[in-house]
Amino acid sequence: MILITGGAGFIGSALVWALNEKGHHQIIVADHLGLGDKWKNLAKRRIDYVVPKDQLFSWLDEAGHPLFEAVFHLGACSSTTERDADYLMNNNVLFTKKLWDYCAQRDIPFLYASSAATYGAEEKTFLDAHDRIPELRPINKYGWSKQLFDVWALKQKTTPPFWYGFKYFNVYGPQEYHKGPQASVVYHAFPQVRDKGSLRLFKSHRPDIEHGEQQRDFVYVKDVVKVMLHFWKEHRRIPSGLYNLGTGQARTFADLGRAVFGALDKKPKFEWIEMPPSLQKQYQYFTEADLNKLRTVAGYQEAFYSLEDGVNDYVRHYLNQGDPYL
Repeated sequence: MILITGGAGFIGSALVWALNEKGHHQIIVADHLGLGDKWKNLAKRRIDYVVPKDQLFSWLDEAGHPLFEAVFHLGACSSTTERDADYLMNNNVLFTKKLWDYCAQRDIPFLYASSAATYGAEEKTFLDAHDRIPELRPINKYGWSKQLFDVWALKQKTTPPFWYGFKYFNVYGPQEYHKGPQASVVYHAFPQVRDKGSLRLFKSHRPDIEHGEQQRDFVYVKDVVKVMLHFWKEHRRIPSGLYNLGTGQARTFADLGRAVFGALDKKPKFEWIEMPPSLQKQYQYFTEADLNKLRTVAGYQEAFYSLEDGVNDYVRHYLNQGDPYL
């Protein structure tokens, strides 16, 4: 049996899909479904049970603490613009510590979501070496909350038997439909390109970078879950710790836009708009995962989707279909 917190969310439900594809159906999902359509992320999936996240530990007591093969902790506040620091502390730090302790006491492998937002304004190297982690300076509260837990985890002497924190870069793909403003640029670009034949992107506010030339490491969610399953499968030979999870190749927002136009067989046409002043203060102009540790230490050798192939798959097989769900 496997426990996935945030299992109805973006990456969590994609992980449920990937597990189902490999024949794993004994899955407990802990999440807050709310009033929207988040439940649809699980509607086609085979799972055992959905537990409200805030009732997880009482449910575990009542259920007699099932013997989990692994705990994937993907349930947290992932909004980079969240303003309530207490909310972030409770969701991203304290709850994660409680799950860590639960897994440590019961010898359960623990895999959790960190974030590339922990790197802050660093624009040269994005190294996941443990001795560099305490030096990182995130530029928003969300990144800071993730950083707090990462630093705490590295100091612990009592740990789960194997543990991994994944520093996700810019993830896009099916199952993100409930995320609203926090959904990927691909998701927001699709209706603009489809309906208007043009795409609005933020202007650059740096004189050395042209509009649309801001760069991100865009990683397709199908690759993300494939990497996580590699760690679970090979956990006895992969050292515990923090690992970058991106493609290792930064691409521009203009490249991403052109990929959406291409997937819809349209000619690219861009409109450059002003970036909100509040966002300008915490904007990263470049991110690119250093994958040396993933490749050499974790032994993950599979190729990642190119930006063009990932966007094409997402647009043609999901966004442009009547049923966009995995």
